[in-house]
Formats: sequence, C-alpha cells, structure tokens
Amino acid sequence: MTTTEIGQIQAAIHKSQAPLILSHERPDGDAVGSLLAMGLALKSLGKQPTMAMVEGIPSRFKFLLGAEDVQKVLPQDYDLVIVLDCSDMERIGFNLETKPDINIDHHPTNEEFATVNLVEHKAAATTELLYHLFKEIDLPLNPGIRDALMLGLITDTIGFRTPSVHPDFFRIVADLLDEGAQLVELYERALNQRSFIAARYWGRGLAHLKRQGDMLWTELSLKDRKAIDYPGDDDADLVNLLTTIESPKIVLIFVEQEEKRVKVSWRSKLGFNVAAVAASFGGGGHEQAAGAMIEGTLEDVKSRVLAATQKLLEPASKERK
Repeated sequence: MTTTEIGQIQAAIHKSQAPLILSHERPDGDAVGSLLAMGLALKSLGKQPTMAMVEGIPSRFKFLLGAEDVQKVLPQDYDLVIVLDCSDMERIGFNLETKPDINIDHHPTNEEFATVNLVEHKAAATTELLYHLFKEIDLPLNPGIRDALMLGLITDTIGFRTPSVHPDFFRIVADLLDEGAQLVELYERALNQRSFIAARYWGRGLAHLKRQGDMLWTELSLKDRKAIDYPGDDDADLVNLLTTIESPKIVLIFVEQEEKRVKVSWRSKLGFNVAAVAASFGGGGHEQAAGAMIEGTLEDVKSRVLAATQKLLEPASKERK
C-alpha cells in the first residue's frame, strides 16, 4: 500500500457522489465484510453508495449493519466503481460496461483489472487492507464498520488459524476490540453456528468422504441438495470442517451445480500451492485455499481435478521413498 495508491483512492472517493461497490459471487465473510465496511464508510462521508452482490448477502450475515441495503441488481447511475476481494472481473457476476476505478484485494491471482489496484498478497484478508486504508484517510471506525472489518478477519483466517496470520494482524484485531467490535458474537455467528439443514447437508457430504494417500475429498451432488432441500449451491463451509481431519496434505470438495458445472474448493497444508492447480482450471485463490467453477459432469470433473491435484503431491511422495 503506497502513498500514491492511497492518494488516488482518496481523490476518487472525494470526487464521487454515487459510488458503486461490488464484490464476488458466492460471497464469503471477507467479501461481505469488505462490501459493508466500504459502504458504511462512504455513507459517513455523505456519499450515496450502492452496494451490490449478484446473489445478495448470505443469510448468516444478514444481522450485520447495512446488510439490508445490499442489492442484487446494478443501479442505472453511478460515478465510481469499487471492486473488493475479487481476483478477476468474471467473479463479480455482473456485466459492467466500464472498467472499474478501484480494485482492493489480497488474492495472489488478482489480475489488477482496475485503474487503481491496491493488491497486497501478504494481507490475511481484504478487510485488513481496508482497515489500513481507513486509518490513512482518517475514516472513523463506527460500530458497523468495525464489526464488518472484524468479520472479514475472522472468516478469511478460519478463526485466526491460517498461515497468513501475522503479528500485525493481531494488533488490528486488538485495535478493533478497543473500538468495540463484537469479536465473540461475530466468531460464533460466522464460524460456529450452523442451521439444522446445513448440518444434514454436511451429513450427505461426510457419507461420500474418500481418501487416497495424502489427498482427501468428498462431493455434494444436486441429488444430495434436493434430498434435504438445502437452499444454497455451496458446501455450507463443509470444506473447512474437512481441514480438521488429521494427516491429509490436500482436501477437496466437489459441489455439483446446474447446467453441468462443478464448483471445486481446495485446502492444503504449507508447501502445497493449490492456487496453481485451481488456476489451471480457470480458478484462483491463495496457495492454501483456492477454488474454481469447472464445466463438466461431476464424475468427469472429479477425475480431471483429482489427477491434476495428485501431481502436486508426487514430489513429496518421491521424497519419502
């Protein structure tokens, strides 16, 4: 984060009256937290921002201040486009007619698609970057903003336990706590609480669990989703539960979508760059957490992805021999 980028962002915000704020489809806590934090911050400056997500806010995050204002369609008029926590234009889900003005993100696979790109790969979350930005341009951390920032920090580090966590990260957490952020409630709602239907959905996925050497995976089919009437097209965060199983170096989950597509999520131990594998299938993410939406049947995608992922493990297997 340079003074040039900060100055450019501050100048663009100052000139804008009706900014449009976007994040990626299938939003996680960092996407939601970033969107709401920026929207509330711009409102505090007297702007009239539009916050938009193509699928809206997930139900488990609707308790946050400002969530009720997030739209599922683009407004007709806006004079600034800010994209948050999104590595490429396709993941926005909307067809923008103009190039985004500001891109703030922490994914290593970010394509720097905006006029001003504030991209820091070492940041644990996009909300970490927003915290520093807000401090630099003297935006107050009001209750809604600090809780939104804390949400992103909690969720993108799976409760402060990813390799991206660093000493300064905890100083940010401490500062937000000093300001009054509701750490315990946010942690409980974002990471610990699950609906009854989500728990049943997990059961379907756990029943399909398989392991081969250092690789563990499962699947959730359209049949599984319909059998229990699960309302989403995601994995209900089952992939993060799978990472708690001892020994596997790489964990995957395959979630079948409509129109012969499969959403694949990877998680890995240090030393195994699953973002590179995801990128080979048109996806992206972090070295230890990545994803991709892949065309094909569930069985076809599983076969191709497992073969490609196994190659990532081969050097380690040879070293042990």
